[in-house]
Parts: sequence; C-alpha cells; structure tokens
Amino acid sequence: MSNKEIVLNQDQPANSTFQPKGLGDTIFKQRYAQGESESWEAACRRVATHVAKSENGSRPKWEGRFYEKLSESLFVAGGRIWYGSGRAKGQLLNCFVVPTDDSREGWGQTIKDMLIISGTGGGVGINCSPVRPRGTPIRGTGGEATGAVSLMQIINQTGEVIKAGGGRRTALMLCLDYNHGDIMEFLDAKLDLGRLNNANVSVLVDDEFFKAVENDEDIVLKFRGQAITKKADSEEANEEAFETRSIPARELWDRIIENSYNSAEPGILNIGLANKMNNIHYYKPLISTNPCGEIWLEKYGCCCLGAINLSRHIVDGEMNWDLLSDTVTVGVRFLDNVLDVNQYPLKEIEENCRKVRRIGLGVMGLGHALVKMGVRYGSDEGNEAVDKIMKFIKERAYEASVFLAVERGPFEAYDDQFLQSGFVKTLPRRIKASIKEHGIRNCALLTIAPTGTTSMVAGTSSGIEPVFAAGYNRRYYDADPDSNDRVLKEEMVIDPLFQELYEEGADMSAFVSSRDLAVEDHMKVQAVCQKHIDNSISKTINIPQDYPIEDYAALMLKYGPLLKGMTVYRTGSRGNEPLSPITVEDAVAHLQNEGVVVGAAQSDCPTGVCEISDA
Repeated sequence: MSNKEIVLNQDQPANSTFQPKGLGDTIFKQRYAQGESESWEAACRRVATHVAKSENGSRPKWEGRFYEKLSESLFVAGGRIWYGSGRAKGQLLNCFVVPTDDSREGWGQTIKDMLIISGTGGGVGINCSPVRPRGTPIRGTGGEATGAVSLMQIINQTGEVIKAGGGRRTALMLCLDYNHGDIMEFLDAKLDLGRLNNANVSVLVDDEFFKAVENDEDIVLKFRGQAITKKADSEEANEEAFETRSIPARELWDRIIENSYNSAEPGILNIGLANKMNNIHYYKPLISTNPCGEIWLEKYGCCCLGAINLSRHIVDGEMNWDLLSDTVTVGVRFLDNVLDVNQYPLKEIEENCRKVRRIGLGVMGLGHALVKMGVRYGSDEGNEAVDKIMKFIKERAYEASVFLAVERGPFEAYDDQFLQSGFVKTLPRRIKASIKEHGIRNCALLTIAPTGTTSMVAGTSSGIEPVFAAGYNRRYYDADPDSNDRVLKEEMVIDPLFQELYEEGADMSAFVSSRDLAVEDHMKVQAVCQKHIDNSISKTINIPQDYPIEDYAALMLKYGPLLKGMTVYRTGSRGNEPLSPITVEDAVAHLQNEGVVVGAAQSDCPTGVCEISDA
C-alpha cells in the first residue's frame, strides 16, 4: 500500500456556501467536529448557539449572525472555541499567563496552576524573573537558591509527565529578563543541554537593552531592581568588598543571535514596548506572552481568539470594505460573548478576565488576499495595502467595542487613564472622544495569532504569513488501518489559490512564497501590522539556511525595538521538517498529471509547541 496520497481542497469565493475540503475536512473532523458524523453546518450552528447564550433579548438574531459568519468562513473561531462549544465543561480559551513567586509556596502554586490549565487544553506563559538567581544566599535556611532555570525544569518535567500519561502535549512559554542573574544559564539550557524541550523560551528586553547593544555597553545584572553584587578580592585581609555583576551587552546579544539562528530559539519579547503601549498600564503590568507570543498578558490573563478570513472578503480583486466592517463588528461581539459563556480553569483567571475583558480578534488569509488583489507581499504597494487593511480593522474594532460598552457597560477596570496608553493615542480623535464619553467594553481587542490548523480548515494562508509555497510535501504519522501501527505517511499539498489561478490562466506575478521573499520583507510586514495591533503578533521570520548570521543580527537589531516579539526560523535548524516546499514547476506538473490537489496553509509555529493552542 502506498503512503503517498494526493487529496482535494479548493478555495471558494466570498458569500458562497463554504465547505472544508480534503486535508481541511480531515482536520475539521479530527480536531473540531463532535464526532465524525457532525457536518460543517452543524458544527457552525453548535458554536453559534453556544456563544449566543450570553445574549439577552436578541439571542436568535445574534445566533443567526454568528452562524452566517462562521458557515461562510468569513470569521473563523479559535480552535478551543470549535472544540469546547456545546460541551458540559467547555473551556473555550486558548492560552493563559500565570504568575510565580520567589518561594516554595509560589513555585507550588505555579505548578498547580499550570497542571490545571493544561488539563483543560490551554497553553501557559510564565515569566520566571521573580525567582532569585542561582547562588543567592537564603537567610532562612543558610543555603543558596537554585535559580530560575531550576523552576523552569520542574515546569518542563511536569509537561513531560502530562504527555507521557497520554495527555495532550503541553504548550508553554518560559521567559526571563535580559538582566536577570541566570540569563546565560537560561540561554544554555535549551540549546546546549537539551532541556526545556516542552517549552518555547524567550528573552524579555526593552529599549535600554537595545541601546546597550548598540553602544557596546555592559548590562548590570539585577534582581527586583537592585544590582547583584559578588564578593571581590580585598586588598586588606580584614576587609570585605563587593563588585557589581555585569555582562557585556554584545556578548549576550551574540549568544541570543547564535542560539536563535541555530535552533529558532530564544525568541525576543519586547516587554518594554508592550508595557509602553499597554491599555491598562494604570491597572496591571503585562508580564509575559502566551506560548506563541501573540498576546501579552497580565497575571491570570487569557487568550480569547478568533480570526477574520481576509481572503474571503476579496471580491473581483478588491477588498469589500462593507463586508469587512460587518465581520469585524460581529467578531468583536462574538469574542466578548465567549468571555461570558466560558468555563474557566481557575477562579483567579475568571475574575481577572471579566474585569479586563481582553479579546484577540485576528486575521488569516492575508497572503491569499494580497495575491487576489494583484499586489506582491512585502512590496511597497503590498505594505500600503496591509497598512490600510489593518488600520481599518483597528478602527472598526474599537468602534464596535465602544458600541458594546453603551449596550453592556465598559470593562470593570476601565478608567480615563485608558486614554493615555501609547496604543490608544494612535486612534483617531473621534474614536477617543467616543471612548471618553462611553468607555469601552474590552481593554484590548486585536492580535495576530498563528492559525495553522484553522487556516487549513478554511483553505487559506495562515495569519499574516505569505503563501508558504505553490505546493509542498507533508509528512506525518498515522495509524496503518491493517496493523494499527504508526507509520510515516506523505501527501502532496497544492495551494488552492495557486490551483485556481493556474486553471483560470490568470496572472501569477503576485503569487510569491515565503522563501522567495527577502528576510527584511517579512519584518517590514510585521512592523506595518504591529502599528495597528494592541496585543501582539505571532509571525515567523523565515531565513534561508545559508543566510549570513551577521546580516540576520543587523536586521534583528533594526526591527527589534519596533516589534513586541520576534520569532525567526532558519531553514533546517529544526532538523527533519514536516513540510518541504516544491517548485512551481512541480506543482504545475501535478496539476496536469494528477488533476487532484490538496489545499492547506502551513503551520507558522516552527517549534511545534504552538499547535496545542489551536486545537
């Protein structure tokens, strides 16, 4: 029996009945349908009915509106919403951030929180910076602290136990301040020692960090804002002297660059920029992102995710702005409802999330949308189009949240200081005036999440990624129906939009794959989008295997201060890749000779740990 398969999927025009095809249909039935017999229409009705439960007086109307957007794939709910809706204890949120503390009790609480959340299918982000560095004296016991990395190892091993016990793979983000005393140990732990293999790891940075690197200064290592000292050699036998511990900024930067170049980690999370733009700066600081980095969260914060399918809003080569406006409005209301109908894993999360009402309305299909519009991803014209689209979504989303505040009241922690946040200052005067008058329903509204599997179901490109390729080979393990053993299978995937353009004999000049782009083109697109996103962005910066590390370092230093987070994937740095792109010529040959194709988006999480959050 051959393990090579070719499967069908097709992109479909907006406002038509949508049906997942081929691989998309397989993923839908395996991950999101409640039983193989549940149809696409029935699943959309189930989700719409469940989320509309929080409506008072107008429930039938909004159930119908939600169903319309879902069934036509104009709006795509996050994976947990698809999976959990209609279940008795439906946990609909993808990811969370929990705090930790510098004590045994604090460590124990963090582990407990992580275990409970993981059991509901949620990912967890944890900032371990509050833990005192290794070797710090402990007055109570007379011993020395084992440091932040030791807590990370306990968390990681807990994830290993969950996985070994037949549970789902744990999704974790472990991060540490760049000036923490354990920073070098942290960087070594993942790459050199093979530890923390169940987590994404990232370094937390700010403007001072980038300035220190540019000026070749030393970074003073700190704990709780105080410089860390070590005993120095004294000139007098009876005198003790201490010197401040520091590290050359360039040495730290070079280690970060080298590790990420070789293994796609650590990521860089700009906590300084995130808090500068934080809409609830007056209430709670942002301490970590979720595992995939698309949302910065306060302690016990949550990710409430859904995405607008931009490709389905392109009609006759142009954006249908009225349709997009309507989808944004419905999407904001849908996600606000999710916060009310959700079954929360922890009471602390429920209390916080209902006080701040943070949601994450994102997009998918940007790559396909630009191709349909005839503009090249990463070009000046393409970036102008992206800027216009994202600015429009930003303004419509904030207007929709103000309308909800009029109807339902603003989020509980709202204060006029909201208007002084760095991000709110980017809004038009008319929207700020409306917020001042009525308040706003959600503390933050927008994100760019990885939409790997949901994009596959929708048959479009993922998030704000470019089209991955005209086609690719996908390798995966599946059960052999004869022996029930797990066997490695392979299937040929042809991008559905490429198929459509080819069969129509259309102009293909705007069809550009991720590996055809200059590295800086990826970063420019993310920077354009970040201006209009109040949460954060999960995007993979693809770089060729032979890309000069010096050029990579220069671009990271150039764009790092502009972005709330950066993740880079160098071809081949993760070993055996599940997806391998094929050439346009090979894709055409399969269309001509086979006549049947599969359409799907790539996963934009190179580590693979992100996938838990989308299922």
